[in-house]
Amino acid sequence: MKNYVVDASVILKWVVGNERESDYEKTMAILETWTGGDIELSAPILWQYEVGSFLGRSLQYEAMDKMNLLLNLNIRNVALTNDMVNRCFLWMRQKKVTFYDASYLAVAFEIKGTLITADEKFTDEMGKTNRICLLKNLDPGS
Repeated sequence: MKNYVVDASVILKWVVGNERESDYEKTMAILETWTGGDIELSAPILWQYEVGSFLGRSLQYEAMDKMNLLLNLNIRNVALTNDMVNRCFLWMRQKKVTFYDASYLAVAFEIKGTLITADEKFTDEMGKTNRICLLKNLDPGS
């Protein structure tokens, strides 16, 4: 079974995306494939804070319902280990990325999975690695 890590940019599309948005179908295909038991989805616990913050600021009256939907998905939450934290700090120094973004990638390395993100700037900053897949480049059948 393939292991994927999803970041807030992907998770949010499940509750605030629409059909006109780019990559909406790919995002929904990830969710459907996961609920079908064909892939494993994980994320650092940070996703809850990032998504909750966005929902609370942007969709104040719908935030609780949307957050509950996401929490009920039971995405596997991965706590950062010392090795993962060290990796994040290394990337911060070398690639000038945020700890937040680096933590998602650190989880992907830890579980030997692939980070799926819509954050093109982050993927560009990290450069070539087989542990990141930009959402727009995702082949839903793979």
